[in-house]
Amino acid sequence: MSENGKKSNRISLLFQKYLNETCSEEKVQEVLAILEDSNNDPILSAEAKNQWEAVNIEQQIPAENRLLMNRILDHLHHRIRLHEEKTSEKYSMKKRLFFGFSKVAAVLILPLLGYSIYLTSKTSKTLPTEANPVVWQTVKTPVGMQTDFSLPDGSHVWLNSGSVFKYPLSFTQDKRLVELTGEAFFDVAKDASHPFLVMTGKMNIEVKGTKFNVINYPEESTSELILESGSVRLFTGNYEDNKTIAHINPGELASFDLTNNQLKVSDVDVDKYTAWRDGKLIFRDDSMEEVVRKLNRWFNVEIILQSSELEDYVYTATYQYETLPQILELLKISAPVNYSITERKRMNDNTYTKRKIVITKRE
Repeated sequence: MSENGKKSNRISLLFQKYLNETCSEEKVQEVLAILEDSNNDPILSAEAKNQWEAVNIEQQIPAENRLLMNRILDHLHHRIRLHEEKTSEKYSMKKRLFFGFSKVAAVLILPLLGYSIYLTSKTSKTLPTEANPVVWQTVKTPVGMQTDFSLPDGSHVWLNSGSVFKYPLSFTQDKRLVELTGEAFFDVAKDASHPFLVMTGKMNIEVKGTKFNVINYPEESTSELILESGSVRLFTGNYEDNKTIAHINPGELASFDLTNNQLKVSDVDVDKYTAWRDGKLIFRDDSMEEVVRKLNRWFNVEIILQSSELEDYVYTATYQYETLPQILELLKISAPVNYSITERKRMNDNTYTKRKIVITKRE
């Protein structure tokens, strides 16, 4: 085998370990050195092509999703700039790791990002009406990803991990109706004559021009709304023959129990529920069960609490740039717990199992 061939194989192996977080510190330094050496660009491009082909895409990314790709890249570059501004010199190693990642994103991760956009692609379906067919778009975000986009009326939506959002290509009727499963933040354009309706199932939402966050994951027993500004009317049933549940004021959390159809309204710190748009995880006296639930979605892992006693532990922290291992170590400092990690396994279809983490009580 030629020297270039051996070098290419080693780079491929190193990147696999780097992306799976199994590199030693020495190997991480080698990865960063490879990324910084412009002479490696042809090999990096070939490796990117290999990663792209490994996901076995049968068709190209639809043209309408290229804008989504640009938005994700813009967000990545914004995060890089923020990190540069906020990271001090004593964390220079962390900075090099982050900028190493930025270059990986530009050369190696972009094909995988493209695949993620393929997974989050907007699919259309036509719903006929008496006048004109209404073309609906569907946006899906895999677990561990987020995206944002604008609606035809100028409203803006941030879609969190593991969510599905449906909306028409144009709001041509007397109302602006959308559907949500998962979590989203809405900045709704004001239009008093065309109410904006978010249909989530049992608890539905009507606004005229408002900022609010909705949490409506199918595996959870409650649907929640957190109002930042404006006013919201909650109702059940169809809009035409609906029943009002409550009117919500800014700074309030409305939690609707889907089992007994009971609504609870309380005052909350809105930032705690909306900071995810800026890449932040905020916990304020949250139970360990709630902490685990959010970490699972944020990092696409499976964290298991070994005993029910751990569920009642309360936790307060704010995270933005921390990796999952760093968060787990900080968790050990603040609570009497230990953890063990089972690394991901590669499946026959080249996908990987979720990383499993078991949290136990420290004796």
